[in-house]
Amino acid sequence: MLSHYDAVVVGAGPAGSVAARKLAQHGLNVLLIEKRQEIGVPVRCAEAIGDEPTRPYIDIDPRWINATITRYAICNSAGDHVNVPPAGLTYVVDRKVFDWELAHLASKAGAHIRTRTSATNLIRENGQVTGVRITSMGKEYAIQCRLVIAADGTESQVARWGGLNTVPPMADFYVGFQYLLGGIRVDPTRCEYHVGTALAPGGYAWVFPKGDDTANVGLVISANHAAEVSAQTYLDRFVARLFPKANILGAVAGGIPATGALKKMVADGLMVVGDAAHQADPLTAGGINLGMIGADMAAQAAEKAFDAGDLSAQALSEYEKLWRDRFGVQHRALYQIRKIIASMDDALFGKLIRTAAQLPLQDMGLGEILLAVLRHHPQLLLESRKLITTGLVIMK
Repeated sequence: MLSHYDAVVVGAGPAGSVAARKLAQHGLNVLLIEKRQEIGVPVRCAEAIGDEPTRPYIDIDPRWINATITRYAICNSAGDHVNVPPAGLTYVVDRKVFDWELAHLASKAGAHIRTRTSATNLIRENGQVTGVRITSMGKEYAIQCRLVIAADGTESQVARWGGLNTVPPMADFYVGFQYLLGGIRVDPTRCEYHVGTALAPGGYAWVFPKGDDTANVGLVISANHAAEVSAQTYLDRFVARLFPKANILGAVAGGIPATGALKKMVADGLMVVGDAAHQADPLTAGGINLGMIGADMAAQAAEKAFDAGDLSAQALSEYEKLWRDRFGVQHRALYQIRKIIASMDDALFGKLIRTAAQLPLQDMGLGEILLAVLRHHPQLLLESRKLITTGLVIMK
């Protein structure tokens, strides 16, 4: 490694690799570090991505596609469900291969990559971030740089070291557990979401196929419920009911904020992207595509800042504006929907599922579905006067 880079990106997930690649393509000298010994493992999500938002960052390759999804099933605890077409073509991928390919593209663009390399602190001068201290292969280094990009996931320490507020309320933090199950029968074209207060309080369970006999089966609950019963216990109950003869091929635990993006995603000499910036969808907590888009926006703003010779928070804040202009209103609306669903009793949610099942969903957008459901269940207006606004926002 060199002792000085233009930019150091901490975390080689999809967001970090996209940020490193974009900056390297701009002619900057970039170091991309990953604390784990191998990029892409362990898998810490259900591994779903959209075709359209992925294409700007990597060519679609059958080598990392495990399933092509044509519909989603929204299920309640009583077994009722409604099939909803996805907003666009969706894939369940092999993250190990997918993440590796994204990092390889960053390498081909000129970024230097080091695994088993952890950030241990930031270097500052007069309040500005001017580098990062790292441990790599058992040795310590002080790397000087003009910009640090934190892409180190939901547990991001780099963002906190930079003085950014990253701690969400307990009710807005998902605690999750996921199994890779084998020896089961699933529809390889359908992802399932299961919602119910007894099933997953404040959250939901999912079944995302990786073929016709393998699936990611997981569950999240809101952190304020986690002290009562663990996410793994809820998941074990769910698996025992749906897949009693399944083989557990892998297991992973983790957490993710479902707040929408941080209000402040930059500081002097520092930017935060992906899950570290809470950029996951505040309704489903899906974040692969959103992280890549956020990293792209950060790189756009950073390139202008490098060209102007100004890496201050003010100069980098164009990134925050790009994000708010594209996702701000929509994500606030999705956050409200999640809050309403989380507070809804199972009986009412079951009625909503049965109502939605009678609608021509293949011809309707999410906003139109919300407004149609409201016409059948006007009592929801008493729970939130923001629902109509939410539906209209998402229709746009």
